[in-house]
Amino acid sequence: MVSGVSRRLAVAASRNLPTRSTRTSAFVTTSVASPSASSLAPLSLIANADSVINLNQHKIQTTFEARFSTAASTQPDIKLYQYHICPFCNITKSLLGYAKLDYESVEVNPLTKSELKPWSGEYKKVPIAIIDGKQVNGSEQIIENVLNSTQVHKILEGRFSGEDNDTMTMQQFQSDHAQKWIRFASDDLAALLYPNICGTVNDSYDAFGYVKNVESWSALQKISIQSLGALAMYFAASRVKSKRNITDEKEALKNALDTYESEGLQNGKQLYSSGCSSPDLGDLAVFGVLYSVRGLAAHDAAVRLRGGPIQDWYNRMSDQVL
Repeated sequence: MVSGVSRRLAVAASRNLPTRSTRTSAFVTTSVASPSASSLAPLSLIANADSVINLNQHKIQTTFEARFSTAASTQPDIKLYQYHICPFCNITKSLLGYAKLDYESVEVNPLTKSELKPWSGEYKKVPIAIIDGKQVNGSEQIIENVLNSTQVHKILEGRFSGEDNDTMTMQQFQSDHAQKWIRFASDDLAALLYPNICGTVNDSYDAFGYVKNVESWSALQKISIQSLGALAMYFAASRVKSKRNITDEKEALKNALDTYESEGLQNGKQLYSSGCSSPDLGDLAVFGVLYSVRGLAAHDAAVRLRGGPIQDWYNRMSDQVL
């Protein structure tokens, strides 16, 4: 386009068509009336035309960048209050990670919950999220709120199409089939993890080792949380075992994972329990629960030492989420 316009202007100038005595551009000021400059008129006009076109191209590029920036800024503004080893917090974070959403994470002191006071009202559980200035309580509500975002829909649909997936849709992503495995993750798998990570006082103490990495807490707070928190979780895990009639927590966890491997992953025939080449909310929920105990012996037993389809699936999910 530039060369064509330039040639036409050059021809017009060479035929001595009437011109104004001066021509001013944002980039070039050229005199074309003086006889001494007549030989330079074609070049001057060409430079002037190129400058105008360059200016238009610059405006188009600037407009595109502004629109892109605006689209990025419409992503939800999320601040998540969590416990590091809370399975429900990690279910929520799995979705946020998969959708590539930026968010601020705040670790809550499980003894005082001071990070939630007084603004959270009577609700003192985690996760709690502040999404675009609004308080949203619980993982289910947070996930529902995030998925109601038009921008998140676009991001997820882009992921689906980018993975050469012709079948995954937003409807399938949160279908009844996905809900089945969300309930499995929340009601069964999450409950079984507590006896596995807090079966003894020593195991429970190790589970709270994450407090050492929380910079906002003092040394005294970290000691208190790890000691008292470990004791409280040990007794809580004992109550879970009693309520569910669990005599061997390790065997119970293995049986639950056997169910997911056979019914969800079809013994390795499927990449994900979604049945597609992309995970759905069910996959994200199960992954989030297992990821919540990363670094602990229960995680090794459930993933690395178990091996097979579960480990292969877990590695794929890590690539998708983290």
